This record gives sequence, structure tokens and C-alpha cells, in this order.
Amino acid sequence: MDVHLPCPPLAEWLPVRLSGLKVGAWAPSEAPRRVRSTLGQWPTLSEDDDPDAPKPAQLDALLFGVWLERPNPPEPCLAALRPGTLIIELAVPRRRIVRGLLGIEPRPLTRAAAGQARVLQWLARGYHQPEQWESVNPHGVIVTLARARHGA
Repeated sequence: MDVHLPCPPLAEWLPVRLSGLKVGAWAPSEAPRRVRSTLGQWPTLSEDDDPDAPKPAQLDALLFGVWLERPNPPEPCLAALRPGTLIIELAVPRRRIVRGLLGIEPRPLTRAAAGQARVLQWLARGYHQPEQWESVNPHGVIVTLARARHGA
């Protein structure tokens, strides 16, 4: 199993990667705190009938944040995506307070295994072209990309 290599800061990478695409962020206020500001830079999807909010079926890319160990992707939104839509999952590993207080470093293989499980779950759901890396800023965020193969 490969350990994730650090890659670019999200604030630099996302605008370049998503340039020219219609992008929506799912519930940034409910995402882990470490990625809220990143998600907040993009238009937010709305569950109500807000005419100005982007709709999942209109998107070229969907951004959302989850906890790495207990992911909760936006199921209603995923079901409405068009084929080929890019999903970008920002997974934040949970902090282990006791380990931090004792000065014990996080277990990289445990985090790598959890990240690998995320890729396998997206593949099992029918998504394709997975890609994954770890951001240097915000530190430790596991970024997983995949494309929707089919809609609802």
C-alpha cells in the first residue's frame, strides 16, 4: 500500500482545476471545520427552491467535505449528477486528542488505508477515473476525485 504523497495547497489547485466548469459545493457549513473555508469559495447547492443556487444536474463538478473515518457523502445530490460530472471529496482525518496530547504522531498507514477505502467505495458505486492525494494546506486533507459514470 502506498502512503499518500503531499501535493499542492487546495487554494492554489482548485481554481486552476475547476476553471471554466460549473461548480457547486454541498453543505459547507456541515463539513469538517478544516475544509469549510475552501468549500465556501464555491456556490452552495440548496435543497430548497432557491432559483440562484446551482442544481446538481447542471454541475460539471461537485465539491464536498467528509470525515475520513465516517464519510457521509451527499446521496441525494450524487443521484442527480450527469454522467461525467467530476466529484471532489475533501476527507478530513479525525483528530485523536489523546494522541496529540501525548505527542504521538498520527499513523500514516491507518490514514492511507482509510483513503484507499474511499477510492474503492467510489469505484464500487460506479464512478471511474479515481485520483487521490493529500493536501499540504489545509494539512492532511485527503482529496479524492472521480467521475460519475451514470446518473440516477
